[in-house]
Parts: sequence; structure tokens; C-alpha cells
Amino acid sequence: MTTNTGKPLSRRTALRNMGAAAALPLVDPTDSLFRRAVEGKVALVTGSGRNLGRAAVLELARQGANVVVNARSNREEADAVAREAEALGVRAIALLADVGDEQQVIQMVDQALERLGRIDILINNAGFRGSSSIAAMSTEEWRAATAVNYDGPFFCTRAVVPGMISNGYGRIITVSGLNSFHGRPNWSHVCSSKMGAVGMTRALAVELAPNNITVNHVVPGAYVAHPNLSQIPLGRVGLPQELANMYAFLSSEEASYITGQTFHVNGGEVRY
Repeated sequence: MTTNTGKPLSRRTALRNMGAAAALPLVDPTDSLFRRAVEGKVALVTGSGRNLGRAAVLELARQGANVVVNARSNREEADAVAREAEALGVRAIALLADVGDEQQVIQMVDQALERLGRIDILINNAGFRGSSSIAAMSTEEWRAATAVNYDGPFFCTRAVVPGMISNGYGRIITVSGLNSFHGRPNWSHVCSSKMGAVGMTRALAVELAPNNITVNHVVPGAYVAHPNLSQIPLGRVGLPQELANMYAFLSSEEASYITGQTFHVNGGEVRY
């Protein structure tokens, strides 16, 4: 579409001329708001001292969010990621906490609020992995998985929600795993504890929607290696940045009408 001078219409003008301006929030891709979609927000990403959690922290920092890096015990890794985030021009702090420990989570969130003032975005990324047949599995092994994969998102979400309600804004994303959907031998404790994210996401999405808090669930596929790439229609493992892009989108205003959903980011390996 063009103007009567022959110049191309901007997206904003084109939508307005179509009568859509009253119904759609118009975003110019050249605006800094679009390029830095979570500018000024504060994000807590659990299990973010390495790998996919690190990628999430750095993408949110690139998008303008101040960030809380969390690791269970590796101070050196968490500090290194925080320095990387700070180099992108945002505030970043590193806090150690075992998300399966209620008191450690409370202390972590209290410290984050004291130093950064608020938490707008929570990504429950920390996870436990382990292998044991059901016949040989000890109660301790079962509880170790459920503590991190199931109790952890509960403890973290419960700790940040009061502030989100007070601020009238929140984004909560819980991460599980593809094995929970198609099953894996000797992983019954991991698969079942991670599937809890589905029910938690759907219930909290309904409960918190009146407070402008969205709650979603992301299921990564293979991002390191895969025994048979032919099972992935795209024919490759994913890049951490590709998953981080999903987190950044769901954390932004652009995703304000998306809640209670499960997103599979797996190259088409499993489709729901």
C-alpha cells in the first residue's frame, strides 16, 4: 500500500486505514520497545548458571530486563553469567539457592526484591535428572526429583506472586521436558514430577489472569545431542538461543493474550 505521493505506507498507517487501529496495539519494529521487549522489567531465572538457563538470562538482558541469576551451589558460574548480563547494559545479581528448599527460595526472593525492587518475570528452569528403575528407586531418589521439578516451581511461584499482584503485572514460565510427554525408561520420577507443570500452569493461569499475570509452560526438545536426528523433522538439535527467544517473547507485552498454554520447542519431534 502507498500514499497519494507514491511513498509506502507505514504498518501503523496501513492498519489504521483498515479500521484496525482501535482493536490492535500497534508496534513499529523499529521502536526500541519492540527491540527491547522487557525493558526495565526484573526477571528471575532459576538454574541459570549454565546451558539453557544462561541463554535465557542473556536474551532477557539483551531485551532490557534486569536479571537474577540462580544456581544451587556453583557461585563461580552464577557470577560469570551475571557479569555477561551486566555487559549488556542491565543490572544483574547472582544468588545461590536450592529451589527445592522452601527457606532458601524465600531468602533468594527477599534478596532479589531488596536489591532490584521487584520481580516481574519468573522462569522456573531448574531441573533434576537421574536414572533408576522403579523397582530399585529409593524414596530419597523420588523425593530429590520432586523437590526440584515440582516443589521448586511451587515455592518460587508462591514467593513472587504477591509482588506481581501488587504491581499488576507478571509473567511466569515453567519449563519441563519432552520425556515427560513420550516417556523414558528409568525416568519415572523425573517424568512425573515435570508433568506437574501442566496442571500447575493451567490452574494458575485461570487464578492469576485477573491480576494481569500470565502463566505458561515450555517444553524443550533436544538442545545438546540426539541419538537419532531422523526423529526430528527439522533434522537437527536446537540452539539455546532459539529457546531463549521463546522465553523472551512469552515474557513480553507482545504475549499479553497468551496464558495457560504449553509450547513445544522441539523441531517437530513431538507434536501436540
